[in-house]
Amino acid sequence: MWSSKYLPTVEHEAGDKYLYYPVPYKGLPTTPSPGAADASSYVDAFIHSIPKPAFPPDEVYPLVTDILRATRPLLDTDHDWILPNIALLEGQLLSYETLIDRLCTVIEELMGYRHAIQIVSQRFSSILAPIRRLPSDVLRSVFQETQPRQSRRLMDGWPIIKFKQDPLTLGQVCGSWRDIVLSSPELWSHINIMFPILRGNNPSPCTFRPVLKTILSLSSQLALDIQFRSNGDTSSGEAIEAFSLLLEERHRWKSVSLKLPLDLLEQLRASSGKLPCLESLTLMAPRLLANHSGTVPPADVSNVFTDAPSLRKVKLHNFIGLGSFAFPCQITHLATSFTAVHNLHTLSLLKDLHLEERHDGDIDFLPHITFPEVRRLSLSSPKLLRHLCLPSLEDLTFDNCGTIVTDAHVDVAAAILTDFIRSSRCSLMSLTTMTSIVYAPNFIQETLPMLESLTSLEFQIDNNLQDIFYHTLMSPILLPNLQHLAMRLPPPEIWGKPLLALDTLSTLLDLRRPHLRSVRFDCPIISGVRATGILNTLEPLRQLGVDLS
Repeated sequence: MWSSKYLPTVEHEAGDKYLYYPVPYKGLPTTPSPGAADASSYVDAFIHSIPKPAFPPDEVYPLVTDILRATRPLLDTDHDWILPNIALLEGQLLSYETLIDRLCTVIEELMGYRHAIQIVSQRFSSILAPIRRLPSDVLRSVFQETQPRQSRRLMDGWPIIKFKQDPLTLGQVCGSWRDIVLSSPELWSHINIMFPILRGNNPSPCTFRPVLKTILSLSSQLALDIQFRSNGDTSSGEAIEAFSLLLEERHRWKSVSLKLPLDLLEQLRASSGKLPCLESLTLMAPRLLANHSGTVPPADVSNVFTDAPSLRKVKLHNFIGLGSFAFPCQITHLATSFTAVHNLHTLSLLKDLHLEERHDGDIDFLPHITFPEVRRLSLSSPKLLRHLCLPSLEDLTFDNCGTIVTDAHVDVAAAILTDFIRSSRCSLMSLTTMTSIVYAPNFIQETLPMLESLTSLEFQIDNNLQDIFYHTLMSPILLPNLQHLAMRLPPPEIWGKPLLALDTLSTLLDLRRPHLRSVRFDCPIISGVRATGILNTLEPLRQLGVDLS
């Protein structure tokens, strides 16, 4: 049936109206009849025309068998009938081999025809594929949910650019998809760029600047999510040019993660302009640069991010001695060190705070800072609590506190924690620590009674001190609201014996079972044999509802 949508019309007068009748295009080629339709009859005729082979007469076969089995001698007269029969058979072999070779050639041609038919058929069939009938806006939404393929091993020394989606692959499917990809700026607005450590013997295979310039133009005026990493203590010329292009678009930055050596940090400092769209910022220095004691810090970087009215989340890594930033007062999430943010005391709207010690030289002289809205705090050292007052704190984590190793340090840390809770007057609901602070006598005697509001406790097991702590937790007076308990086994290199005080632990869990909603054991990653032994040891705890993960 012809569709009037795509066909011309002929007008016929009917009263005062015109009737329009679609007519087929006269120029459309007619579909030819397939030449292979009658091929099977030709093949059948060819098969019947193949000559049957001629064999020696039947009466000579018994003679051949007798001679081969040595039941009859080979006589001279036998040559008179053997040689003609050999000539008969070998003469036919050449004819059949020639015929087979010709047939193989024909079969290869037929397979080529079949392959060509399959390709053309797939092209024609793809025209009717349901996905081609989807509106462009639907395809555009689908494209935004795609994930790029996992990259194979990348060439060392070459810059890399990736996307959150995979527009380069999607645009190669067909012309219509390519048009959609090129007209969808949201597919080009998530950019991940990495420059390796500068090496003179590894030039880039392409000029990076025009590539990035094209990508930025395809992203139109949408807000940009950018990851930019330049490894090493200096940057290549391409990295400097690429970062310069990104700085020209700083008014479109929405989420930015930057790993910058000193030359690019200076380029960032020297740039100017507002950051009206910036909501999330991650700023890192290369590890080699951060660990270099002779590094000369850049000029004043304090005002680089002050004009960012939408900024809410900030992470600074490895910036000790590389300058001190200032941030607008409305940020709510901050991960940094004390000395990397010089207006830390003004950030009164913080709700999530992560502080690292990182060898801050002047930390002992810092003032006492109050953050009235902070509810979640993560610290690399308990001594940072001396400088904080957090009346709304609910979740406290001691992260990577490897400096607490001796009993004296544990007692000091517990005393600092007790003073902090007392001065802040906060109601902690969650405490996580991978240190032995929970086993300190002053923690058990002074801190635990202050944690009536605690609902979640996570700590690392100490084989020498666990009995004391377990017996303390058996008291229903302490931690009356505890609902979630998580225990982490220590690393394999510090295992002692006995492995666990299972009897005491079982009694503790049994007594607290009515109130506990979850109990979890976290096992370190160790060899299979040793892990099996640990799990077998802990198996009795499964009956008490413990999750062994």
